Amino acid sequence: MSVVGETLYVGKHSLVDLANTYKTPLYVYDEKGIEDKINTFSTFFKSDLFKCEVIYASKAFIAPYLCKLLDRAGFGIDAVSAGDLYLINKSNFPMERVILHGNNKSIEELSMGIDLGLEYIVVDSYTELVKLEKIASEKQKTVNTLFRINPGIHADTHAYIETSLLSSKFGESIHDDEILARIVKIYNESKYLVLDGFHSHIGSQINNPRSFVAEVKTMLNFIKRFENKYKLKINTLDLGGGFGIKYLEDDKEINLELILKEIVKAAEAGIEKNKLSIKKLMIEPGRALVGDSGFTLYKCGGLKSTFGGKKYLFIDGGMSDNIRPALYQAKYTVDVANRIKPPLTEDEEYDTLLNFYDVVGKCCESGDIISLNTKIIEVKKDDTIVVYSTGAYTYSMSMNYNGLTRGAVIFVNDDKVREVIKRESLDDLVKTCNFEVE
Repeated sequence: MSVVGETLYVGKHSLVDLANTYKTPLYVYDEKGIEDKINTFSTFFKSDLFKCEVIYASKAFIAPYLCKLLDRAGFGIDAVSAGDLYLINKSNFPMERVILHGNNKSIEELSMGIDLGLEYIVVDSYTELVKLEKIASEKQKTVNTLFRINPGIHADTHAYIETSLLSSKFGESIHDDEILARIVKIYNESKYLVLDGFHSHIGSQINNPRSFVAEVKTMLNFIKRFENKYKLKINTLDLGGGFGIKYLEDDKEINLELILKEIVKAAEAGIEKNKLSIKKLMIEPGRALVGDSGFTLYKCGGLKSTFGGKKYLFIDGGMSDNIRPALYQAKYTVDVANRIKPPLTEDEEYDTLLNFYDVVGKCCESGDIISLNTKIIEVKKDDTIVVYSTGAYTYSMSMNYNGLTRGAVIFVNDDKVREVIKRESLDDLVKTCNFEVE
């Protein structure tokens, strides 16, 4: 991104022009930023001792065009529903590089995963294993699986996105020997299920290597005990994702290169120490691949100062296109894209031009907030507002609450703009409705 005059640009395009052309709310992705992240993962997640696979977590954001970028990089994709599988398959992505997640997969989803020939189905529980064995037997098809283990590691993150505590809904506990014995019995007796390895995931928005290193050590020690007890060889360890990004100026800078190197180093040391036959190490970045390369554009619909002294900045979107502040108390950096660097006279300080605003949306909810008490230059009606680092868990979590339509998604690469998802129309809102009244 760059500033020309007082206007913010991405590639060769003014954010104001993009907002006017594609209307707001508008999700914008800097394609070069995504390519840089892809290159970082490709360069630093590698080992001479085992194969390293990067599996993109599609729940962060998915579109056919992104599937093509990931395919070109040789990455895999993690799907969590029949809808994900359908979109990925329709994008002509190689399904042998897709894995299926989820803690309550339906018969339809499991059957679809088997029929599409996925790399792995990640089994989340004993009950799901029983269900999958029945389906595989009926289809008489071999299914390669990973089994999700809950390692009980505390990750320094929001409670709603911490997934490995012993009370979590995900996976089976690393300490539950009774369940593990029943799981092994199913695998040993099945003609069609293959236990190729284990999966774990400790949470999201993690910004230091210590949590990941602890996960590696815990899982490798578990695999050693498991192999010794059950005489089964484990080939694959999937560590999940959770790599953080920077949202605010005061946030700690994430050294992704260091984190990836430390993960590989810990895995190499642990595999050698425990004399394991791990042939493949997998990770599942989502937010870290697209989060800070995406941003959202809005138009300021008006301003309001309350009797109590609160200043509101009204935008033409809100929780319908970004529910994370309401869900996780997420915080964002906000700017006025058409007045990014105001001219200052010699006796003016920049801070004197800033105001504290609550950036709020148009939904009929008091919790419809994008950013609270945010320092922004004085805003005027019809200004173009940019909210940074919204590339993950915004469009994918968007909704039609209050009858609002989802905005378009565009990818910008230098002078090229691709509309990868079109803006919804009012007709789209009612296309599944039955208007025949008896």
